[in-house]
Amino acid sequence: MNALFDFPFVSDRHVASLLAMTKKPLKIVLIGVLCVFILAGQIRSATTVTSAVSVSIASFCLMAVTSSSVNLTISNPGTPGNIPANATSTNTYAQYSSTVASGVTRRITAAWATGNSAPTGCDLRLTATPGSGQGTSAGQKVLSTSAQNIVTGIGGCATGTGGTSGAQLAYTLNINTMTSLVANEIKSASITLTMTDS
Repeated sequence: MNALFDFPFVSDRHVASLLAMTKKPLKIVLIGVLCVFILAGQIRSATTVTSAVSVSIASFCLMAVTSSSVNLTISNPGTPGNIPANATSTNTYAQYSSTVASGVTRRITAAWATGNSAPTGCDLRLTATPGSGQGTSAGQKVLSTSAQNIVTGIGGCATGTGGTSGAQLAYTLNINTMTSLVANEIKSASITLTMTDS
């Protein structure tokens, strides 16, 4: 053999051992890369679950008034010969929250209690004026023991709770017969407002 490449002291067994040693680091690197890919796959994996959620809308109607008392007094007309002016109060509001079924509306009725009456020669009238989307006014009604509609067509709405929110209630003590008025006569009436399905 050529003297430059002839190594008589290196056996085939030594060569095989050297080759085996060079393969070990390569095996370790390959195993490490494989572990990284396996771990990465586990990190990216995800589990999904589903939940059944039941949702519903309750049917309700709630109502309150901003004032529980109203005072009306027929006063001196000021000028001799004049008929006194009717007494009116517009400071009370009916406030309500409502949900309704499809195709259903609600109404508010008003009536006074059995035995109630207006002063002699007068009647007591009520007009309810709801805000936009809060129903429709049924106009002025002369109160009696029979329940009468004052607001109709109420759907789903909430009037708000501010001092002037809701349906304005205008109570009027109306003079029918001047000659029937009795000075110092005092009457009280308990007015019941009721919200029901139409």
